[in-house]
Amino acid sequence: MSSYDQLHRQCRTLENLFDAKLTSYSQLASSIARPGQDIESSGSGERWRDLEIELDDLSSKLEEINDQLRALASNPELMSASMLRTIQRHRELQQDNMRELKRTKTNVKHALDQANLLSGVRNDIDSYKSSAADSLLAERGRIDSSHRMTDDVLQFVSYSEWKNILG
Repeated sequence: MSSYDQLHRQCRTLENLFDAKLTSYSQLASSIARPGQDIESSGSGERWRDLEIELDDLSSKLEEINDQLRALASNPELMSASMLRTIQRHRELQQDNMRELKRTKTNVKHALDQANLLSGVRNDIDSYKSSAADSLLAERGRIDSSHRMTDDVLQFVSYSEWKNILG
């Protein structure tokens, strides 16, 4: 039964680790979904990828250990009823964890898509404002130039009139 005990301990350890990582991943998903959050500057873009890779790795390890436990359970005369229930419970926890991981991955994907869309719209608005401001500044420059030219003409006419009067 030492094989069962060892697998059971490994499974519990991995389940706890998986649960902690999944909680972090879910919190990250909710922080990405908050409006006004800059994904690149906060580092969330890289963190979610790292967590996702770790969760995928943990899920494959859990799958492997659960398969080994399932192989032990295929010989029920060597196992007690509580051991069989525990193995069944590990299998159910793994299925629940996989469903939760899939749901959270979907939430993260939607949050990132929304953040990228909002960022794109924000950039478009900023570039439009910038181009509108540039157009207004250019127009202001043309008006100022026209005023200077008019002032020069008036100054020339005024100078010519004084010259005619004096001379």
